[in-house]
Amino acid sequence: MFTADISGGKLGIHGVAGLTLLAVGVYSARNATAVAGRYIEARLGKPSLVRETSRFTVAEAVKHPVKMAKRLKSKPQDALEGVVLSPSLEERVRDIAIATRNTRQNNGLYRNILMYGPPGTGKTLFAKKLAVHSGMDYAIMTGGDVAPMGRDGVTAMHKVFDWANTSRRGLLLFVDEADAFLRKRATEKISEDLRATLNAFLYRTGEQSNKFMLVLASNQPEQFDWAINDRIDEIVNFALPGLEERERLVRLYFDKYVLEPATGGRQRLKLAQFDYGKKCSEIAKRTEGMSGREISKLGVAWQAAAYSSEDGVLTEAMIDARVDDAVKQHLQKMDWLRGEEAAKSLTPPPAGVTSSGGKMGFNLPLSETPHAQEVIAPVLEINEKQAPMNLSAEGESDDLAGHNSTAESSGQPPASTDGKMREDSPPKDGTPV
Repeated sequence: MFTADISGGKLGIHGVAGLTLLAVGVYSARNATAVAGRYIEARLGKPSLVRETSRFTVAEAVKHPVKMAKRLKSKPQDALEGVVLSPSLEERVRDIAIATRNTRQNNGLYRNILMYGPPGTGKTLFAKKLAVHSGMDYAIMTGGDVAPMGRDGVTAMHKVFDWANTSRRGLLLFVDEADAFLRKRATEKISEDLRATLNAFLYRTGEQSNKFMLVLASNQPEQFDWAINDRIDEIVNFALPGLEERERLVRLYFDKYVLEPATGGRQRLKLAQFDYGKKCSEIAKRTEGMSGREISKLGVAWQAAAYSSEDGVLTEAMIDARVDDAVKQHLQKMDWLRGEEAAKSLTPPPAGVTSSGGKMGFNLPLSETPHAQEVIAPVLEINEKQAPMNLSAEGESDDLAGHNSTAESSGQPPASTDGKMREDSPPKDGTPV
């Protein structure tokens, strides 16, 4: 009887121990799976804020093995291939490309860059070329995607930098329209969620890294928080192309969208006989103030004009017609911009905010700058119309004041504006009302 009780107790203890070990095993397996999942997500999965990247994931490698093999065998390219810039800017960005490439080869600390200027001047294109030239991966995110995330913005921002730190080749993180969420925390009205996301961004970029390089692009860099400016090592201004650069751009896109399809023989596009070089020079003179993106769209418009014609032949008259349309649209855009700048110049800035004098890096061409008379004339007309009204009002007030003073000297109560005696004023002799 005693032996049976002992054996029964041993079986109970063994059962409890087995259940305990089973629970510990299940709990450990669940935690290990979660940790492994987070590791795989951080190392292989693309974060939700990243719009475009040259970094391959496992799924993309399985789906496109040939493309993956070509990528691994590819050699560094010229950083300015297909990028048309002014000679001074080209020299400067080439130095940046060489320094970045040598920094990666020597496992040094990357320098953060701010590129500002009008839209369509080649900032994004150069960032991609810089990453390829340096042998780095690139990832593109836009500032407009951060604010709609709300409370999830902090977590998403940390995932971006966790993912960037796992790149073996080094990652060039390009933030387009960075001023959309990197605004001043003191003066700008931003939500608490966006403020927390900005603080997370500042925390992850407080020190220079040998894993990722930060490249910011903005049309209005004067709106940046001062802590963001403190993290920038190099500032590059991408201005509108000059005459020589516009001619190079026109020839580049004419060859890409017109000559190559016409000589390839596979597409329905033919080109009429005229002096192509002379025509490109004329177009470059007519497109003053246009950006590289606008000129590239002009090349696409020529191609579309040929495809829409009956015989598929692009004539000189069709090219001129598309140029006329592009110039008119550009002038309309500049007219809108002038109106916006004029409204800002006539409106005083709020208390505690200094005027920046317009959009930094987006200067109007001298030929399109509004004259002072054009800006002030509407104000002068309004003042002239209001002047007679003010004079008549002042005359009436003087007459009323004189009448009231006479009434006061004679002991009579002053008259009201309608000519009647004021009944609400007390008598002068001290009699209670």
